[in-house]
Amino acid sequence: MTPKLFVGEGSEERALRWAYDLLGSGERDHPDLWVLVPERGELGIDRVRELALWARYGPVRAPTKVAVLGPGERISREAANALLKMLEDTPPHLALVLFAAAPDRVLPTVRSRCLLVRGAWVPGDVAARLRHVGYAEEEVAFLGWLLEDQWEEAERFLGSRRQPLEEWAQAEAEFKGASLPDLAALWSREVGDPLRRRALGWALARGLFTARVDEALAVGEQLAQGGAASVGLFCSELARFLGEGPAEAVAGLSESRRLAWARKASLARGELEENANPRLLAEVMALWPRRS
Repeated sequence: MTPKLFVGEGSEERALRWAYDLLGSGERDHPDLWVLVPERGELGIDRVRELALWARYGPVRAPTKVAVLGPGERISREAANALLKMLEDTPPHLALVLFAAAPDRVLPTVRSRCLLVRGAWVPGDVAARLRHVGYAEEEVAFLGWLLEDQWEEAERFLGSRRQPLEEWAQAEAEFKGASLPDLAALWSREVGDPLRRRALGWALARGLFTARVDEALAVGEQLAQGGAASVGLFCSELARFLGEGPAEAVAGLSESRRLAWARKASLARGELEENANPRLLAEVMALWPRRS
């Protein structure tokens, strides 16, 4: 199971609730639940080593073991290095669940190896500015989902009043009927606007399920024209789509293939930070559905 990182306000509560759902029990002392949340200070390497020993063996009562740890902002660098093996090669009987209020403060090596799970949360100052411009609560919630932790992109909606819900519906309809080459050609033009970028990224992801090899390679080439930043943004949208896109949109992939692709897309962001070749990485992402 791909590790999850719950982020934003209330992330610890949501991570625990998800863990309890997996276990089918709300018992904090459940034998198959490990909650690793230090009362103060950093989450250190010794605690992660204890977790690794506990995770070595299968569950006692539930279908799976679940480990909840955080806050992610307080995981020490040494502990993160010890955690990487479990994040990259999680045992089939273990679900790893992390949480963090501020994902930008989580070490990239940890963040890039998890699927981010977000609530419709917006920082108070950003929410206040959006309301001041005239956005309704439903629109503020939508923008919280859209912007993730990239709050600097809120400026795209603060200069003048936009209609984000209508724009989203229009963008989805516009991109739904376009061919894959046409969608790829639009990426460099649309990547700067978070709303149209997401709609376009999700449309590209749908198209890649059934694309020919030459079409997929052409998509990778187009994405790479904007360099590492462009490819990184596509990887973020791809991982988000595979993790929480409409069920009917990913129906062509088995759950294991979908999660494997989502994991690769999430890891790709870390690889780009370590100077991976953007074009090769974009091509790998585009060709991934053809892996056996």
